[in-house]
Amino acid sequence: MKTNKIAIMVCLVLAVAVFTLNGCGGDGGSTPTVSGVASSGAPMTGTAFLKDSASNPEMSTAINAQSGAFSFDVSGKTAPYMLRAGTLYSMSSGPGTANINPLSHLMVADAAGFTNMSSMNSFYNNPDSTQMGTIAGKMSTARQHMQLTMAPLLNAYGVANVDPITGSIIIGQGMDRMFDDVKMTINASGTVSMMYVNGTAAYTGPMANMLSGMMGTVMTPPATPVVSGIVITPAVARMQMNALQPPQQQFTANIPVTWSVVTANGGTIDATSGLYTGPNVQGMFLVKATSIADPIKSATATVQMGSGGMMM
Repeated sequence: MKTNKIAIMVCLVLAVAVFTLNGCGGDGGSTPTVSGVASSGAPMTGTAFLKDSASNPEMSTAINAQSGAFSFDVSGKTAPYMLRAGTLYSMSSGPGTANINPLSHLMVADAAGFTNMSSMNSFYNNPDSTQMGTIAGKMSTARQHMQLTMAPLLNAYGVANVDPITGSIIIGQGMDRMFDDVKMTINASGTVSMMYVNGTAAYTGPMANMLSGMMGTVMTPPATPVVSGIVITPAVARMQMNALQPPQQQFTANIPVTWSVVTANGGTIDATSGLYTGPNVQGMFLVKATSIADPIKSATATVQMGSGGMMM
């Protein structure tokens, strides 16, 4: 009888131990994730990608079409991480928030010294663990460079102290509203141009050096840009370079417009029909639709040109 009592007690102790491990976080903690919002005004759609510092296979996850939200389970992966969505890149030093947007892209370029889109894409395709760590270590300085350079623009939208990568990004508010009003292009040589939706220039400078390489100054809008009422379809065109047959995209608008390409060397477009022909270079380009009835009103669409099977 005594032996049976001892056996029963042992079973009870084991049962409590199993319950404690399974019911109270005995797995050592929650799953490590890298998550954020991918946006460039409107939430980005499609797929977000992540590479770690140990040359593990690239990870991918769907972007929520309504919110731009995405999340990666980075269990077993080695930090820091490099992320991309469309043409845009971001970095994360470990599990946590890592938004992807135009300013995160400029911060990565600044921290790494990437002079153009081609060099940035090449590194992402064949990352070096040591350089990944170096880039991650310079991201705080790159954020300071961005905030100093873009101060007039950030102040105008009340986001001077918001970190584009780790801060809260809400679609239609704050920094995302700024991305709605200010569009960014990057040509083949790595020159970044930012312009307001009403056509006013905001910033021009090299991708790799925001602080000392800036040309001119950031222009603050005299007032919140007025929505033109022009709707371009598609708002974002994702295309692939093709040396043998230049890629084409048909743009349309909801009212009669005249079409033009804003970005230098960013392709051509038929002024009447809206048929766009892309250049044989990687980058981000802007197509502009100007109202025929009221030439003061215009809107822009973005072309993301990728290469080597890598949709930018």
